[in-house]
Amino acid sequence: MNKFKVSYSKKAEADLDYLYNFIANEYRNIRAATNLIRKLTKVINDLSFMADSYHFYQEEPYLSQGIRYFSEGKYSVFYRIIDDTAYVIRIINGTRDIPTALAE
Repeated sequence: MNKFKVSYSKKAEADLDYLYNFIANEYRNIRAATNLIRKLTKVINDLSFMADSYHFYQEEPYLSQGIRYFSEGKYSVFYRIIDDTAYVIRIINGTRDIPTALAE
């Protein structure tokens, strides 16, 4: 079993901030926002021992770039493995158009 470092892009960090702020402000539920971020960061941190076990995203140009993904609830986490690092690119709500969101 490989051991990976986990790193977040600025967009992935912004995705987490957006999700927290949206739930905390729109629904006025800080507890739910905090729980969601904790859950997402926990499963993302699990990439440290299982990053190479998830599927490649089949759309181009992401497939040829080695982009992988997994889902947690209604959120999809997109990342790529660079050397010994699982580099999280985006965290996207499944209700969004995924290719458009990845291209942003």
